[in-house]
Amino acid sequence: MASATIDYAALVKGLPAGAWVAISERTNEVIAYAAELQTAIDKAREGGENDPLIVRVPDQAVTLFL
Repeated sequence: MASATIDYAALVKGLPAGAWVAISERTNEVIAYAAELQTAIDKAREGGENDPLIVRVPDQAVTLFL
């Protein structure tokens, strides 16, 4: 099984701190974000992404491995 490293910090750069972000697992692109978790999920599903990866933009820079 091959592993991939994805820089999620680059994906969420410029998004508001505390925002919930839906990322496509197929394309590794931000497909939706919102202040409320359920809103981000709903927007992602409306865009055709049924099972997005959900992350929250931190208030400060951190390192996170998923």
